Amino acid sequence: MTHTKLSAPEALAELKAGHDRFVKAISKHPHSSQQRLNRLVSGQHPLAMVLGCSDSRVPIELLFDVGFGDLFIIRNAGNTCTESSLASIEYGLEALNIDLLVVLGHEGCGAVAAACSEQKSLSPNLSQLVLHIRQELEGGGVPLEPQVAVHRHPELTAQQLIRNSQLVQERVSSGALMIVPACYTFDHGNIEWLEATLSA
Repeated sequence: MTHTKLSAPEALAELKAGHDRFVKAISKHPHSSQQRLNRLVSGQHPLAMVLGCSDSRVPIELLFDVGFGDLFIIRNAGNTCTESSLASIEYGLEALNIDLLVVLGHEGCGAVAAACSEQKSLSPNLSQLVLHIRQELEGGGVPLEPQVAVHRHPELTAQQLIRNSQLVQERVSSGALMIVPACYTFDHGNIEWLEATLSA
């Protein structure tokens, strides 16, 4: 994987190729050396951004077979549109000039499952996050069934990112940013590329 500036479709193709290697158990584990890290001391030029879930079973660099400096990653419970995730994405746009954002959900997501059922024993902050996801699902007309919701949640999160950030809106409208929702499946180990049509 090179860091010659790629278009968003070319960067997406690189990620898909890396994931294909992962699925086939032929990962190259590129850019994993101390030398590679040393070359990044002066700055970073990531291929893409990924908004993913904090779940330990979803190691994003491994799923895409990438290494140091390849991805700018934002993680939180449920790969959710929050103020901090939006701020991080805006940094990736303004400071790093990234033009591809993958919103990566996954099957078996605890935050989405919690949003699909009544929860009475969560901490205040977690309750707020779960409520946020539940309202997003209900607003999108998605049945509160975890297996359905985890596949729609990345699309709805992507739409929220566009609605809640003027910068994201502008970049999507001008074609300077491609947002691709996706969902990782545990059973098959592959990523389902949802590739919904997103517009500002």
